[in-house]
Amino acid sequence: MIPELARHYEIDVIVNQPWVSDPWIKANLTIRDWAWFDANADRYDRVLYHFGNSTFHSHMFELLERHPGCVVLHDFYLSGILGHLEMIEQKGATWTNALYDSHGYGALIHRSERSKQSEINNKYPCCRHVLEQATGVIVHSEFSRNLAARFFGAEVAHKITRIPLLRVPQAEVDRAAARKRLGFKEDDFVVCSFGLLSRYKLNDQLLSAWLASPLAAEKSCHLVFVGENEPTDYGARLLKKIGESASKDRITITGFADAELYRGYLAAADVGVQLRTHSRGETSAAVMDCMGFGLPVVVNAHGTSAELPDEIVEKLSDECPVAELAAALVRLRNDPARRKALGSKSNAYMREHHDPAKMAKRYAEAIERFDERSAQLAQRRLAYALARVGPPTNGEEDPFVKLASAMAENQTQVHGTRRQLLVDITLSTISDRRTGIQRVVRSVLWELLKAPPEGFDIEPVYCTEEGGYYYAREFMSRMIGGDPILLEDEPIETRVGDCFLGLDLDMVHMPQRKALFMDLRNRGVRIFFVVYDLLPILRPDCFIKQAGPLYLKWIETIASVSEGLMCISRSVADELLAWLKGVDLGSRRPLKVGYFHLGADIAASLPTHGIEKGFEEALARMSKAPVFLMVGTVEPRKGHAQTLAAFEQLWARKVKARLVIVGTCGWMVEALSKRLRKHEQLGKNLFWFEKATDEMLVQLYEQASAMVIASEAEGFGLPLIEAAQHKLPIIARDIPVFREIAGEHALYFSGTAPDDLARAIQRWLALFNKGEAPSAENMPWQRWTDTADQIKEMLLCGDWYQQKDGALADGLPDYAGTRKQTAFVTA
Repeated sequence: MIPELARHYEIDVIVNQPWVSDPWIKANLTIRDWAWFDANADRYDRVLYHFGNSTFHSHMFELLERHPGCVVLHDFYLSGILGHLEMIEQKGATWTNALYDSHGYGALIHRSERSKQSEINNKYPCCRHVLEQATGVIVHSEFSRNLAARFFGAEVAHKITRIPLLRVPQAEVDRAAARKRLGFKEDDFVVCSFGLLSRYKLNDQLLSAWLASPLAAEKSCHLVFVGENEPTDYGARLLKKIGESASKDRITITGFADAELYRGYLAAADVGVQLRTHSRGETSAAVMDCMGFGLPVVVNAHGTSAELPDEIVEKLSDECPVAELAAALVRLRNDPARRKALGSKSNAYMREHHDPAKMAKRYAEAIERFDERSAQLAQRRLAYALARVGPPTNGEEDPFVKLASAMAENQTQVHGTRRQLLVDITLSTISDRRTGIQRVVRSVLWELLKAPPEGFDIEPVYCTEEGGYYYAREFMSRMIGGDPILLEDEPIETRVGDCFLGLDLDMVHMPQRKALFMDLRNRGVRIFFVVYDLLPILRPDCFIKQAGPLYLKWIETIASVSEGLMCISRSVADELLAWLKGVDLGSRRPLKVGYFHLGADIAASLPTHGIEKGFEEALARMSKAPVFLMVGTVEPRKGHAQTLAAFEQLWARKVKARLVIVGTCGWMVEALSKRLRKHEQLGKNLFWFEKATDEMLVQLYEQASAMVIASEAEGFGLPLIEAAQHKLPIIARDIPVFREIAGEHALYFSGTAPDDLARAIQRWLALFNKGEAPSAENMPWQRWTDTADQIKEMLLCGDWYQQKDGALADGLPDYAGTRKQTAFVTA
């Protein structure tokens, strides 16, 4: 390519090696090493990088970041070289950062599950950073463009130019001389496969097809693998299979083939066989070389080979079964006319579509077109550089960060076509108290990370005390199990179509952020919040004095800035809609209200592990009588006081029953907690585990005879479905949300007197002894994956419950996402 491209540019060649063998380059061009280029890159008008998934190109990642240019991407997957740099050469978190930048936290979770590096490499291309850093990208096939669309969106793919792999067709081939040099007779039938042997090139499949065909028994038929064998078990199995065959003297693996030997076999062969599987977007130079030498070539319809016209190659199915491949080899062996026709057509095709002069002209046109993007990339790099100039001073926003933010806001194409789902986990990043809400946060977030909504990247975020949102990368690194140093927190950047999901409950700071959310909404960010309940408003007697007014300000704020509110049950949604009827939010936009149900699978909620000292002995003491389990924070509305008094009545009546309470000590229960800790039945018929891990909780679910849920008010009742998952019978207070969740699968009680619950427990024991107690075995419950799917349905498909209409002005969109933003900054 370089001699032809030199007709368009004055070219210097940059290498990371001590020598260059090409005589034309040495005679006509200046050759520099990459260190010199790094120091003098500003001398050049254009830079053209040739990137591949190889250690030969490892130095280019840093160069591209510092000195943008056009990238020729020979392999769409760069995961192999990045993994090698991090895992083998120990060059920082190159692979980790590329996995996150390109594929989000889901890829990091996949890696944390002790998957093989090869499996991760085959699944994740890790090339997004290169695509974004480049002024433009050239690939050699539509297959690579399709990979770009699949992983990074159609808009990214549209910015990639396809230019076929340049190859020089061979003008004349002295077949007789080549066969003589290699020891083949004129009437021998020689089949060659070119390139390093690898499981990805299906060399074992070719060998099996050869041995299964009549060709293996013909003395004039030869199979040659022109290349170096893979030094693994795969390569060893190939050698063993060849050695055990009757035709082993006519099957050859040449080992490393220099240019002369490689060209010799291209000239001598009758048929080339170039197969592929698990393509990473590369275009086979060996296929092009076979065609350039007028050699009929057998390919399977995989990757870039599938794009070749059927009339110029012997194209097999993608899977390429052994029988199909064997039949093709026999067919070509017996049809010299077809071999000649295929060779002639493929050579003509190469001259028409891969001619160096034509391709170089297209390169020059693409390079000039791409250069128009360089100014935008330079501005983006400047913004990042300014953001890192210095730390904030005196608790105020650093002026350089402010300037960088303004510059970033003026760039409309920040994240390609993939949108962000910003998930607020502010309180969880500060302290995870393992409450029910934070279990929901952990569980939903984890499922969203593993399976993001189509077209979205999941980005957990948190709000600082100064009121700005940051990506929670260090926290997520710890959560996933990685080194928190690998990923750095940075201020969020948004674009039209991004979504914000207030998953955590932060009543204290939210009203102060109203202006921030209005600004996000005006920038085209869709805003949603999760509402867990309205209890501080509906049951103020169960909360400290400040809770009601604080909660009221919180829900008024989120209702006024949101496009939709997601409740954790239909009951909460009905309560919210009833409350909304009596308030004026001052918003002209409709407010959507929806609901979802929670998951029951503790194992999917990032459970805590460990067993407290004495826990096993406590389990043993429980086993001699029915065990009734209560799960939840000890607070006024949960009914712990009534339940304890009810069991005291039962114990006084000599009823054998154990009461087990699992939950931290909450608010306004000082007298009750003191009573529990000093109770005469503690450790006998009464047990209280204040800091139980999820591992302990699972064992208690398995040990219990029934679940008691005495809450006077709830948003959902997570223990209900966790009990159902463990097929644990349920005794529940008769309130609407419990009817919604448990239906007919629980025994219900009413009243707040101790005797009301004591009678219900005795009634349940009587039914249980007769085998007639309501069973939770068939009670429907869902997993956290289902919960995440319901949230995604609301976000993407508009699957909402009801809508509170606002006075929406004619022509005003549901969210202000069509205006271009202009930030004016004075410095």
